[in-house]
Amino acid sequence: MLTPEEFAREFQARRGVLLTLAGAILGRHEEAEDALQDACAIALSKLGSFEPGTSFGAWMGQIVRYVALNSLRRRSGRESTTRDEMEEPGAAGVPDEPADPRALLELSRDQDHFDDEVVAALAELSPLARACLLLRAVQDLDYSELSVLLGIPEGTAMSHVHRARNALRAALLARQHREDRS
Repeated sequence: MLTPEEFAREFQARRGVLLTLAGAILGRHEEAEDALQDACAIALSKLGSFEPGTSFGAWMGQIVRYVALNSLRRRSGRESTTRDEMEEPGAAGVPDEPADPRALLELSRDQDHFDDEVVAALAELSPLARACLLLRAVQDLDYSELSVLLGIPEGTAMSHVHRARNALRAALLARQHREDRS
């Protein structure tokens, strides 16, 4: 069984990743922090359900995902949020206004370069694609870590990152093209 002290060490080591996950789903820093705190409380109450020898990150990531998705569902006034809805852009009450990754993430000094156009392009991605991309690019997780954390096949994580990068590139090029024409 995981002790509260072990939980605290494991949680602190993954806090940035878990906050990025909650932020990618919710799009608002305060809500991401609240979701992370709620997930922590739930996990502490269920320490007996953690199986030694399994991935703490996957176990905690699942709790954070469900708490964040439930928060999103409550915000949108919907009865339920399904896993498929996390994959659809604009689904499950994703915020209308773009989230600012600078507020959602614990960025190092060399990463604090998101501009408004990147923020707007990120907001157009589905929560799952945004989570994959931000966890890969900002938190530097490899695809196997993404797979475990998000509970998706490694190839699916790769596909989401690839498509999200292409979508960002296309959105930024389209904005640049519009600016060049005006």
